[in-house]
Order: sequence, then C-alpha cells, then structure tokens
Amino acid sequence: MPHQVLMPHLSDTTEEGIVVAWFVEPGATVREGDLVAEVQVEKMSAEVHAPVGGRIGELRIAPGGVVAQGALLVVIEAAAGGEAHAAAAEAAAPAAVAAEPGGPASPAARRLARELAVDLATVVGTGPGGRIVESDIRDAADRLPGGGGAPPASQGRLQPLTPMRRTIAERLLQGLASTAQLTLTAEADVTALGEHLERLTAECGRRVSYTEAVLRACALALGEHPRVGARWTEEGLILPERIDIGVAVALDDGLVVPVVRDADSKSLEVIGREIADLAERARAAQLATSETEGGIFSVTNLGAYGIDAFTPLLNPPQTAILGLGRARPRPAVVAGAVVVRTLMVLSLTFDHRVLDGAPAAAFLATVVGLLQEPERVTAGG
Repeated sequence: MPHQVLMPHLSDTTEEGIVVAWFVEPGATVREGDLVAEVQVEKMSAEVHAPVGGRIGELRIAPGGVVAQGALLVVIEAAAGGEAHAAAAEAAAPAAVAAEPGGPASPAARRLARELAVDLATVVGTGPGGRIVESDIRDAADRLPGGGGAPPASQGRLQPLTPMRRTIAERLLQGLASTAQLTLTAEADVTALGEHLERLTAECGRRVSYTEAVLRACALALGEHPRVGARWTEEGLILPERIDIGVAVALDDGLVVPVVRDADSKSLEVIGREIADLAERARAAQLATSETEGGIFSVTNLGAYGIDAFTPLLNPPQTAILGLGRARPRPAVVAGAVVVRTLMVLSLTFDHRVLDGAPAAAFLATVVGLLQEPERVTAGG
C-alpha cells in the first residue's frame, strides 16, 4: 500500500521550506528508517527518514525547490509479506548492474558536477549499483580539456547558493527594507572586567568570555530600558514580558542566533554554559527551531577576528542588536594622565521607528556602566 512522506513542520513563523537534497532515486528500494531527504526551514535543517520499507515513487520536489510544511514529498509503495523481506534484502545489498554512463548520481555528485561543468550523461558510476559518486565526477573533470572542467578564469568558479545563504540574504534585505536602522557606538573600559573574568576562569575550570558578560549586562539593562526590547507592529509596540536574548553563532555558510531564555534571572556561569551548549549544537545542526525563536534582543561578537568596531544588522523582528569589538590595550586618559587600559567598542543598531536616539543612548550607557563595574555583572556567576 502507498505511504505518503510529508514535509515536516519545523517552524511556526514561516509556511515554506526547501528540499536541500534527496538521498534516494525513483524506483529505489528502501528500508524503514533509511535516510530519504534533507530539508530546511529558515535556518533549521532536518533529515527525513522512510517510515516504512518499500519502493520510492516520484520525487515531488526537485533539490533546492520550495515546499510548504506538511506538503507531500514522495510516496513509498510499501511492500507486504514476502515482498517486504525481498525489499529489505535488496536495500541491504546493492544489485549487480552493468556500469553505464548516465546512471543515478548522489546529491553531492550532482552538485559537484554543476560546479565543475561535468555532463552526468558521460560519467560512469563506480558506486553501489552503478551510482555516480563524487570521485567519479572529479575523474571525469580531470579528463576534460584544461584538466578540471572549471569555467574560464575570467568568469570565476560558480559556487551555488545554499538554502541557508539564500535565507540569510532574504531576511537581511527584508529587514533593511522594513526598518529604520541606526547605529550608535560607545567605548567601554573593560580592564577590571577582563581581570575579573580571568579570575573566574581559573576558579571554575572553564573559559569565561566577554560575550557572556556582555549578554548578562544587556539583560540587566533591558530590565531598566524595556522599550529596547519592544517589537513594532502596525497596531502598536509590543513590550516584552521576559528577557530572552539571542547570541549569534557563526557557521560554515552563515550564522544562527540561538536564544538564552530569562537571561536577567540567570547567573553568569549558567549563561556561559548555556551559550557554550547552544553554540556546540548549532554547529552540529542539532538545534530545535524553537531554540532560535522569541528573542527580544541579540548580541554578536567579532572580537575574536581582530575587529575593533562594526555595524551589526537587526535580526527581525527584534528592535536592537549589540555588536562587540575586540578588547585590547589602548591609551586612555584617566585623571588627567595617559595610561594603558583595556577598551572595547560596543555598537548598538536599533530600529528608529521604535526608539529615538536618546533612549537608545541611555540603554547603551547603562550597558557600558555595568561592564565597568564587573561585580554587578558577575554577581552569582
């Protein structure tokens, strides 16, 4: 009997997702639990597995195609009785077939063929069942005139856009088009904070970072300046009932912003461990969609890359985001004398529709003040 495989529901904030890749071909035999496809909604990826064993029918969406959550992806004609055992055996052991050009190709091989301008119809597969794999594509590319199949140097090498890259681009463009973004900068003297964090690092056996300290300072400041965490709607501003703050995590081809919940009520140690856990699972694509939703404010840090200051862009529908530059020794005037202090530039980008310059500046001044009194930030940490 036929069994429908549907696009999983991964997000409540959007209706559609993308089929990243198929791992089966029409007519192929699969076992229950076999990997069928990889899909993505916004920045969250998920694997789709066969709910039953049987034969794969028509693939309803091409790789890279847009599909609504809950829509049909493919039908599996489930085997019954002895047929099920035969199907399992066929899926477990690839059939012996004559290797001919133009056989089935893995999704990775198809992507590589596009990049290297290799015609799949000319490639003989060496994988199971004559399947074309990446090494076959590279071998075929080496045999092309010029030894690589790449476009002429004047054109450059085409790198196809990933679904995540497309999603980030679309969201940033939408955010810029629908908000009035303005950035304020301030310099914080974090000399005492840096010394305090070093002591905590030695005491607790883990690296205590500026990111977690700044996130906690922002959480405390948002309690004094709730308008910074408000959200614009056409009916009015929605003020936050809780302080959930996102922290940007860089990935190989983009970034994701998991959220620390109730950050104002958590110690520095708890915040630090949550950030580390969220970042590790983000890089392993193991975050649930719910863990990236609902933030009222975000923090992003480029200090590790040697950046002193930058203009962060809003993470819609949030009203503000704080960018951290690197903390480094610089000359500063203290009590009329030039001394060396550890300084950090903070850049606050905000939506001018929600906030005017003065309240935004007041929030930023509160954050700076907290960072310059490390006991307030690290209390209980």
